[in-house]
Amino acid sequence: MADFSFGKHCRLQSAHEYSRVFADTQVKVACPELLIIASSNELGRPRLGLVIAKKHVKLASQRNRLKRLIRESFRLRQQHLPALDIVVLARKGIASMDNPAVTRTLEKQWNRLCKRTLESQDRTETKKC
Repeated sequence: MADFSFGKHCRLQSAHEYSRVFADTQVKVACPELLIIASSNELGRPRLGLVIAKKHVKLASQRNRLKRLIRESFRLRQQHLPALDIVVLARKGIASMDNPAVTRTLEKQWNRLCKRTLESQDRTETKKC
């Protein structure tokens, strides 16, 4: 049975973990409202970190709503994601989107992330040969 929990083992928790992802970005997926960056980890499961800046999303209630939506989308999708440390950054304009639009955008970005990860793994394996 699949584990759909979102415990501490699914989160980036320290500033060191975030800075490692920013310094060693291997995959980047962007749209006007979101930027997702990721780097591989050795844990065998994906982990999520969120950066929802007050500069782009003014109201705390909107920031919290976006965090809930992103966490829920990740929680349901984590079984299909590769072993990556993922940071989702909110951009200007995401606060005006309604919940179904944010969910659709996230689904597209998770799919693109999986596809780009596979492409980058294929390129590195080709270089090794």
